[in-house]
Amino acid sequence: MTENTLGQILVHNHLIDQNTLTRALKQQKNFFDQSDWKLLGEILVESGEICRKDLQAALDWQSKVFDIELFALHSHPSVQSRLKRLLDVSGAIIGITIMLILLPSIALAILLDSPGSIFFTQYRVGLRGKQFRILKFRTMVQNAERKKLEVAGKQHYKFYDIRKDPRVTRIGKFLRKTHLDELPQFVNVLRGEMSLVGTRPPTLYEVKIYSKEDWQRLSIKPGMTGLWQTSRQKYRADFKGVVELDMNYVQQWQLGLDLKVIIYTILQVVFGLQLGRHLSIRASIDRDQVTILNLPIDNLTKRQFLQQLNSGVVFTANVDHLMKLQHDQEFWQAYSQADFRTCDSQILMYASQFLGQPIRERLSGSDLFPEFCSFHRNNKNIKVFLLGGTKNVAQRAQARINQRLGRNIIVGAHSPSFGVVEKPQECLEIVDQINQHQPTVLAVCLGAPNQEKWICRYKDLLPSVKIFLAIGATVDFESGSQQRSPQWVSNLGFEWLHRLLSEPERLWKRYLIDDMPFFWLLLKQKMGFYSPPFSIHKQKEYPFRPTTLEKRM
Repeated sequence: MTENTLGQILVHNHLIDQNTLTRALKQQKNFFDQSDWKLLGEILVESGEICRKDLQAALDWQSKVFDIELFALHSHPSVQSRLKRLLDVSGAIIGITIMLILLPSIALAILLDSPGSIFFTQYRVGLRGKQFRILKFRTMVQNAERKKLEVAGKQHYKFYDIRKDPRVTRIGKFLRKTHLDELPQFVNVLRGEMSLVGTRPPTLYEVKIYSKEDWQRLSIKPGMTGLWQTSRQKYRADFKGVVELDMNYVQQWQLGLDLKVIIYTILQVVFGLQLGRHLSIRASIDRDQVTILNLPIDNLTKRQFLQQLNSGVVFTANVDHLMKLQHDQEFWQAYSQADFRTCDSQILMYASQFLGQPIRERLSGSDLFPEFCSFHRNNKNIKVFLLGGTKNVAQRAQARINQRLGRNIIVGAHSPSFGVVEKPQECLEIVDQINQHQPTVLAVCLGAPNQEKWICRYKDLLPSVKIFLAIGATVDFESGSQQRSPQWVSNLGFEWLHRLLSEPERLWKRYLIDDMPFFWLLLKQKMGFYSPPFSIHKQKEYPFRPTTLEKRM
């Protein structure tokens, strides 16, 4: 990146020659070796080599070079958010008002304690690499920056602990302890150089040692506070830890998260409460998944899914599943062990778009199963057993599928009694029946959450089965006993209404009462206030599976 540094830009534009640049760099080194350090641009301005207008133009050029090379074409959502900017401006006005009220007292105390300027300014790097001057009340003696650079140059350094810094004045210790020294930064926020909440504003040195991935921190505005301020004790976090927190904030930004950080910061600064441990955020993002409420859903196309499905457990999520996952711990434990979780709902497709993480394609069980069978039409290793439906429904589905494909891909079928999941003896008899057919695929159509629980309880007793599919009413559709809604109805997201009108006595409570809170929870997630009762990311050992010994007994 040397070709993009400020000195090279000035030379390239004939504002200075190479000899002038060499002298300025030598002078900068002398400042560092003696007692202080200065920016190259400041040295050139003070020596009269360039004017401040030329310096600003060169810095703007530098930021545009960074724009082209290191950032995406589209701005980060936080930069585009008018609500975030409104929050920033409102907070800045309040903060500047407080600063103006306290300014006479603070200024007098600073001057009496240590002669010099009232304010301290330092160049930081902001949005898309643009440099700006950060404002603070001066808390150190004059010319006290060299030590920071020396500490920053060490490997695995911690941020310099100002509480033990002998260069900090007496009034400076008070200002830093109370965070009053940061009040002038509200001016930076009002100018649009900073935000109330964002990444930690990096120094020029820190930017110089960024990796290519770390540069994405500069895709949003730096903040007066952020996860780096509230999630850990500030002076115990190393540089790598702060970068990790900043990257998580960039990837998972929501306006609700900003509000949380602001509240925790106020409680921390005003009341001394350390609440950062309660401000949880996932450590990383799986870019092939979209999380809706407490469920990560695989973001795959149908082709990708069929090509990747060689083994594992497949659950197809819909709104009803998500609502059951809010209170049914056994259902949650079953879902936590699924290898694939696809989107079986147009409503969830709309929800993912609302959250800004659109799912590529709806993969419902009723669509996937016939596609799966057709995909493996000529694969002799794929042998399917159907479990589900009322009396003889599974057998009728078996006959129709085999006739359609021209081979006996369905090797067995069974329609169990109602409530079979809570009948262990019948379940073990079903396990024996399945094992006699030696299928490699088991399609369980018992409805949620029964089918998911059944799979996780008994899958270890089915050694020949490599793929487990929980696919709800698919067996009814395949047998012809029920008709699916027209495709255009499904595409609009009204398949639930078609099913409700078909079976109102059975489904009215599910769709009109049980599932309605989904939209409120979705809004809470959008605002950053949703707290999952269970987390799919924390997988636990399933406690309900019968062992082989139990089967023998």
